[in-house]
Amino acid sequence: MDFKKPELNFLLLFIPLILLWFFFYHYLYKIDNILNLKIDLLTSFSSLLSYQSNSLLSFFKFRTTTEIHGDMVITKILDYPYSHGVWIGEPCNGIKVFGLFTIFIVAFKGRLLNKLWFIPMGIIIIHFINVTRVAILTYISATNPYILDFNHNITFQLIVYLSMLGLWYWWIIQFSKINEAKT
Repeated sequence: MDFKKPELNFLLLFIPLILLWFFFYHYLYKIDNILNLKIDLLTSFSSLLSYQSNSLLSFFKFRTTTEIHGDMVITKILDYPYSHGVWIGEPCNGIKVFGLFTIFIVAFKGRLLNKLWFIPMGIIIIHFINVTRVAILTYISATNPYILDFNHNITFQLIVYLSMLGLWYWWIIQFSKINEAKT
């Protein structure tokens, strides 16, 4: 095996990191109990996502609310015929995507200094795409819940994952050392 090939080095780092991430992610929802924390970190993050989505909807003059029932966070628009709202939890809170995005950038060639600013910037971009996604899904659930499943499972999954792929592509073209390796 030629360890000088960048694609082999990428895979040798990417695959173990992905396996580690999915192992960690599986136990992420139990970490509060394992560490005996008084706060549920993931419910808190889902609540933040709900409040930010509701703020976006409030900008457009919708009255919204967030309900928290245990680890279930529900965001909804008030005063509409269908008011069951949208549940925010795993994997809709975006944490899994943040990990995938980060691992790709860490495993791919590039300067550490660039990775230190690109990873948080990418996570923030993905998060605000997710905030917009949750706001629109909340609107759909209040006005036309019959199209909610399609938009949740197809349309917005594509938008979020294509955004992540776009950021990866930007990283490869603009900030990776892949062009330096060819010369």
